[in-house]
Amino acid sequence: MIASTLAKNNLQVSLSPESPGKLSSGVSSPKTDEELARKAVAGNLDAFEELVRRRRRGLVRFLASFSESATDAEDLTQETFLRAYRNLSRYDSRKPFLTWLYVIARRLAINFKRNRLRRGESPLPEGESEISGKEGAPFSDSDSLWVSASKLLTPDAFIALRLHYGESMPVKEIAEVLGKSTTGTKVLLFRARRRLAGKMDPQTYEPIKP
Repeated sequence: MIASTLAKNNLQVSLSPESPGKLSSGVSSPKTDEELARKAVAGNLDAFEELVRRRRRGLVRFLASFSESATDAEDLTQETFLRAYRNLSRYDSRKPFLTWLYVIARRLAINFKRNRLRRGESPLPEGESEISGKEGAPFSDSDSLWVSASKLLTPDAFIALRLHYGESMPVKEIAEVLGKSTTGTKVLLFRARRRLAGKMDPQTYEPIKP
């Protein structure tokens, strides 16, 4: 069994993906993310663990597009949930929990990429990406497309495209994640699609070389 544990400041939250549909003893029946978040705010750790189980996989896939490393993606996912837990008191339960969670993930992802560039680190050599071609890894061929897209687009354009098509997030919520207007986000999506047209090889999911 592959499992990892987030254990900081006496907080232990299971990040195990093995039983995503199994509810903890403190969560009696399936609930919306917002209901679970309200319970978590009130101190119900089981409710927060259920949120982790529900949203972990999507976050790992999203963050892997920035890190190009399964290990870094897992670490960023753990840090996202840790920060979410620490700041639950700031969550407005009238708004989608997933949007709030991705606001945190976006900040971490951009800071991670900025720090890597500042240190002069380059992407992994061709053929050595840790997020594809690895048996048992939670990634597929389509993830190679997202990694390539992240190299061709600005961070916000990539995030908008990833959340809209990868996570089926409505434009209005994406706008909240990015701190932009709904109209501005629609324009961002349009320009991102136009930029990628003709630049991606549909067979290899790699940018077409000039």
